Amino acid sequence: MIAAAASLLTLFMPQVTPPALELAPLFQSHMVLQRSAQAPVWGRGAPGATVVVEASWAEDARASAVVDARGEWRVALATPEAGGPHRITVRGDVERVLEDVLVGEVWLCSGQSNMEWALAPGPLGGVLDWQKEIARADHPRIRHFDTPNTVAHSEQRACGGTWEPCTPASVGRFSAVAYFFARELERELDVPVGLIHSSWSGTPIQSWMPADVARRFEPCAPSLAQVERARAASPELTREQQLGYDPQLPPVAASVLFNAMVAPHAPYALRGFLWYQGEADRSLAPLYDTLQIALMESWRTRFAVPQAPFYFVQIAPFLYEGDRGETGALREAQRRVLRTPNTGMAVTLDVGDPQDIHPRNKQDVGKRLARWALNRTYGRTEVVASGPLVREVVRDGAKVRVSFDELGGGLISAADHLEGFELVDAAGAVFKARAELDGDSVLLWRPECPEPVFAQYGYGAAMQPVLFNKAWLPAAAFRLPVAPAKAQAK
Repeated sequence: MIAAAASLLTLFMPQVTPPALELAPLFQSHMVLQRSAQAPVWGRGAPGATVVVEASWAEDARASAVVDARGEWRVALATPEAGGPHRITVRGDVERVLEDVLVGEVWLCSGQSNMEWALAPGPLGGVLDWQKEIARADHPRIRHFDTPNTVAHSEQRACGGTWEPCTPASVGRFSAVAYFFARELERELDVPVGLIHSSWSGTPIQSWMPADVARRFEPCAPSLAQVERARAASPELTREQQLGYDPQLPPVAASVLFNAMVAPHAPYALRGFLWYQGEADRSLAPLYDTLQIALMESWRTRFAVPQAPFYFVQIAPFLYEGDRGETGALREAQRRVLRTPNTGMAVTLDVGDPQDIHPRNKQDVGKRLARWALNRTYGRTEVVASGPLVREVVRDGAKVRVSFDELGGGLISAADHLEGFELVDAAGAVFKARAELDGDSVLLWRPECPEPVFAQYGYGAAMQPVLFNKAWLPAAAFRLPVAPAKAQAK
């Protein structure tokens, strides 16, 4: 009787269908996998099921895992040197086949509108000579994954987006900076390049930080508390909320873009990161370098690449309304990030547009990021990585001597006289400095400022200075205290 009742109960109980095999968002046809890596491949499935991943590049390119109690599985797939196309087959309760898979170099590209800026004209697009650039963009080994702009109040494991090979029909939608970077790498390295693009215009750095990292910084506290309240009030987000339309969960809030647009991609195997952001954080300039370093470290940890290169852009000239030095201070904070290993900064003082916060010359920005990668990451020492980077500022008699690294064959001026240098006295008064080249350094002076305490360069919001190295790469903006004169050697 009891057995019969149990059988009837089982018969009429709702039957739960085990979840079908799923792959994480980046594992699709046309993707690029990082070469010579133990590449994580992961997804979801029915707990207890076995998942087998096989790749066509070698007979023994095979890995398997058992789906855990949370419904998650993950394997490490040994990838070969660059090449393809390959096929990857994933078998579980169903079979997934990924075609046209390339193996090469993978970079995650993020930031705000200047990274989001596309090649084709539009509300967030249009580069110099865009018609010619699009017409000749036949680079099928460059692949671009565009992460849809969404927010989330907790870390997600899934998102939309597809891998697109680079053709004249598709490239207009690509991040322009990322594309021009990839074009240089593909040509110089002769390998496929994968671009994972996650950016959103007008967003601050806090929105791209994990919640546990943002929590360490007092300026992030109000919006992080707002996110936590939103999560408590609505554990499941509506589509309108996901798109950032809810004022209680805006895309500028701490952690919401990391949760929705970065976390789903970790720990995909990649080479490094590109970052173009900062315009939205000028008010946080004194803290910005600390924030960016914390973001870098957190991303490297999440993607399990603790030494990965992180190359970024020093913001371009623009006539910000009411600027009182915030732009210069932000540029200086960005320069200070270079004290962190495996970083590099593309300078844009000469390619910006003071009337347009979105300068159309994205070609040089991408190329300059690629210079850092080619020199520092790929060992192409013949490629000059950067324009001059200030090393020290020291009193030299009645003058101030500014010395530089990254000389690229020597310093040159693009005009008859050097512009953009300033001296600051103890009262905070700023004086336009007279400047002259002296070998591999610049001498500054101003009779009205005989005891300067700071020297600065490129500090005005829209200032477009003229100091370069012989590779025609511009010097980076800076502000440094004037050190006492060095003692003469006996």
